[in-house]
Amino acid sequence: MDERQDLADLAEKALAEGGEEQAEARLSAWLSRHAPDVTLLHWTAMLRRALDRRDGAVAALEAARRMAPDNAGVVHALAHVSLEAGLPSAALFEQAIRLAPAKGEIRLGLASARLAEGEGPRGLGELEAMLGANPGWMEGHRQFAQLAVMVGQERRALASIEAALQRFPQSESLRNLAIDLLLSAERHAEALTVAERAIAAHGPVAPFLLARAAALDELGRIEEAEAAFEQLGPATESGHAIWHLRHLLRKGEVARAAAEIEPWLARGGAEAFWPYAAIAWRLAGDARSEWLDGQEGLFRVIDLDPGEIGLDTLVPMLRGLHARSGRFLDQSVRGGTQTDGALLGRCEPELVRVREVLRREVARFEAELPPANPAHPMLGQKRTARPRFAGSWSVRLAGAGFHAPHHHPQGWISSALYLSVPDGLLPGEGWLDLGGAPQGLGDLAPRASVEPKPARLALFPSWMWHGTRPFAAGERMTIAFDIART
Repeated sequence: MDERQDLADLAEKALAEGGEEQAEARLSAWLSRHAPDVTLLHWTAMLRRALDRRDGAVAALEAARRMAPDNAGVVHALAHVSLEAGLPSAALFEQAIRLAPAKGEIRLGLASARLAEGEGPRGLGELEAMLGANPGWMEGHRQFAQLAVMVGQERRALASIEAALQRFPQSESLRNLAIDLLLSAERHAEALTVAERAIAAHGPVAPFLLARAAALDELGRIEEAEAAFEQLGPATESGHAIWHLRHLLRKGEVARAAAEIEPWLARGGAEAFWPYAAIAWRLAGDARSEWLDGQEGLFRVIDLDPGEIGLDTLVPMLRGLHARSGRFLDQSVRGGTQTDGALLGRCEPELVRVREVLRREVARFEAELPPANPAHPMLGQKRTARPRFAGSWSVRLAGAGFHAPHHHPQGWISSALYLSVPDGLLPGEGWLDLGGAPQGLGDLAPRASVEPKPARLALFPSWMWHGTRPFAAGERMTIAFDIART
């Protein structure tokens, strides 16, 4: 077999299964001895990206583009990695669009690049124009809604969907997307209105009936919600099951909730159910509650050296990013801003520095967790010497800002690294609560509460409920990240 193909297969396997460092070293060594190869340069870039070496990934893709300037895949990859690295990328996305005008993901990337370069409203306008020409582009509508909120036009979040429905009033997909966005944004009264209009237009379609039941429940109209859930019958898919669990917990039917959770914990996607098991088992006095989130060592608080993480230069650098940021439509931030993109993938030296400290601390935390247990959502994961970041961002809260209680089903380990904290906080103000239950789903105290201090890092299970308490005034800035499940 051709040696180039062997190396490409090696890279593909490493990206899927691990071993990127060894694969990258082999590809780099081969490229240093042979004439440049576009395909292997592209694979080398993807390996470096996985290793959070995006400056090296950009260099490899730039070399590939010089060899193949009209290769849409190479130009798109260079644009995407440049965006992740915090480098200018809008012009690269524009070039990729000229080369592959039908690829919607490139146009979504351009909208993100516009936001990153301080031209969010322009990106929103471009998306709106494209959606006018292609009203069935669901991912475009979803990003339009997110971007509208990020640039301070929250009330226009559904404008593109509403315009599309004027042309295609029989589209169930458009109505489903509108409802999904409203529920994720906790705009429950609007979600109820849209769901009832959808039922009037299309009849008793199951997704619309479920959305109506969920919205009624979240609005506290419990008896109406109960009748709506009974009309739907037993849950056969996870989204339905989660909404019904919330309803049962809100009614105080803990034993029934615990029973309904049980079969879902043995299926794929169980990470969405463990947070509710934590509530139900603890309320019911089930011994598994302590096993799940009460045993020692599942979370840790670490006071880092401010000098080692470069706190004095990191904070002003992040303030600059927050000046171009907003609040995501479907995130927990209240009264603040959240950065877009993979923060710890950027190439600024301040972020490279803190990233490697955080990786080291997570590896130590993993190594010192309680013994492995394949049945446990935290302890059943493979532990690695080089943890992978699944997502990373910074949050800046001001005034009475806080995080509503939430969890991260896409991660394994989650975090909060405090960078700045208001002076003169009263006892309990701005603290991070771990465990417990969101308001209305059970009267449970947190498992632990963390006092915010600069350079303090909290690590905890991603499925554990967590939120922060408001504070009166000042700035509270953090870096947060998720570590990927293996």
